[in-house]
Amino acid sequence: MEQRVLTERPKLLDVRGLYKYFPIYRGLLRRHVGDVKAVDDVSFYILEGETLGLVGESGCGKTTTGRCILRGIEPSGGQVLFMRAPGDVVDIVGLDKRALAPLRRDMQMIFQDPYSSLNPRWTLLEIVGEPLEVNNIAKGKELEDRVATLLKRVGLRPEYMRRYPHAFSGGERQRIGIARALATQPKLVIADEPVSALDVSVRAQTLNLLQDLQEEF
Repeated sequence: MEQRVLTERPKLLDVRGLYKYFPIYRGLLRRHVGDVKAVDDVSFYILEGETLGLVGESGCGKTTTGRCILRGIEPSGGQVLFMRAPGDVVDIVGLDKRALAPLRRDMQMIFQDPYSSLNPRWTLLEIVGEPLEVNNIAKGKELEDRVATLLKRVGLRPEYMRRYPHAFSGGERQRIGIARALATQPKLVIADEPVSALDVSVRAQTLNLLQDLQEEF
């Protein structure tokens, strides 16, 4: 990590000594007997506009690291420094829920499983449009127009927005998840093995799409 050359681009994310321990309890009195060290002293940084991959065997804590960064689960300690604006860096770990809420639109996640990560009772309009509505970015006709643009950008036809997830293949569902993640135009996107659940034939297409979208957004 130290061998990477720092450019004039600022650090968008700087993770320092992050750890997440899950306690182990036993007995009727639920006595604490130890911890599962899912993430233990992890440090890295990501420059603005950069892609960084975490590599490791299954179960080594990659997903837990990503979710700790986004505060999807609470880290046990460490620092997650996020640049919300030039010269304005905040430690995500130390924020309460109210202070964290405005940052949600700047940090999004693409989940590993495109089948369980989409609400089967919602249409594509509701799935992709939810981040726009929750963050008060768009409503009504403007929301529909934005969803149509996002679907088109990930290679899906805008008229599909009235359909439900069961009508789509695994690769198409992952494209829906990508559109949802990009809806708020986030500064940071964490992709949790976004092609591992897909057929080999569509993995390259999805990775190429992600690369193209990074250059655009």
